[in-house]
Amino acid sequence: MVQIRRLTDAEMKEAVRLSDATFRDGNQTSMGRIFPFLFSDAALHLSYGAFEEDGKLASFMGVVLWTIRIGEAALRVASLGSVCTEPSARGKGYASRLLEQVQSFTRDAGASLLLVSGDRSLYTRAGCSLFGRISKYRMNALQAESLLGNAEAIGEIREMRPEDLFGVQETAEAREVRYQLGINEFGALLKAEAIASVMRMSQRVLVQESRGKVVGFAVIGLSDTQPNGAVLEFAGDSAQVVRLFANAVDRFGLQSLEIPVPWHEKDIHARLAAIPSSEEGQPGTVSILSGEALLDQLSPWLKKQEPASGLRLERRDNGSWRMTDSAGRPSVALSDAELVQLLFDRAGTDTLHLPAEAQAYQDLFPVPVPYTSGLCFV
Repeated sequence: MVQIRRLTDAEMKEAVRLSDATFRDGNQTSMGRIFPFLFSDAALHLSYGAFEEDGKLASFMGVVLWTIRIGEAALRVASLGSVCTEPSARGKGYASRLLEQVQSFTRDAGASLLLVSGDRSLYTRAGCSLFGRISKYRMNALQAESLLGNAEAIGEIREMRPEDLFGVQETAEAREVRYQLGINEFGALLKAEAIASVMRMSQRVLVQESRGKVVGFAVIGLSDTQPNGAVLEFAGDSAQVVRLFANAVDRFGLQSLEIPVPWHEKDIHARLAAIPSSEEGQPGTVSILSGEALLDQLSPWLKKQEPASGLRLERRDNGSWRMTDSAGRPSVALSDAELVQLLFDRAGTDTLHLPAEAQAYQDLFPVPVPYTSGLCFV
């Protein structure tokens, strides 16, 4: 009989082996190194596995807990990634049982959201939904040259040095919407280069310095095979951040730089308006673990929106959600996907037609969310 449970520290080595066999090739760095909060010996391991009768790990789901700051609000969030199953154990339902256990554990731990790096039916059947709205700009050399010529130059752009760590981390922490990271967490993620490795890129970090202070930074992934790159993370003064993007194109001789920008970064969007872009959702899916916890954790942010007096979100017996408030808005029943779209928006051609009653709540939402495939990708 299969056993579903949390892994011990000693068993994490087997999880690394299974993850590497599933996701890595001989030329890529081990998952054990690029995801330190998931696999490191120093991490508190919260991941789950399915163990067959012989004690062998047959299926694995990696779990990492984060705090996402949205203004003064602090969302407790879990990330799910490195989901893998031994070929001989596939089709036995292990992953579905693991996901159910992970959702239960993270809900009990106080998380309001589960961010999932995938969007396959395993997750959508369990209430995970597509979410968010991202614009992906693609800057070429001519556009970069124009931006550099028109931008107001302050200070120096250079590659990051170790002594910049405080300044870069403090710049990241000054963002209104962000994953909350301490100095050592931020440094560990920069060193790990996780998303760059997943994208088969090398990583470079550019900083904009003015009067001895870091005023912006951009983490750039450079393709190992083509003169293309991608922005993996950024923060700072919007004018200087866009200048960093343009400098990266020039400095690294790129034909194209992909720049993902969440909808709430309005100053960045305005400065990139002349650059071609496409719109898509956040990578992966999200599951709302607890409506009560989500509204409670969001309450400092909600208080600054339109009146949201007595807002309530309850899971009904039939699996749908009901949103109500005491400010005169009508009660509205919503499916998992409809609720996620109302709360977090949803890009793409498959957006849903929400019930008419939901329009009364659209002055409160969407809730901004940081880009989920940056430094904190799992």
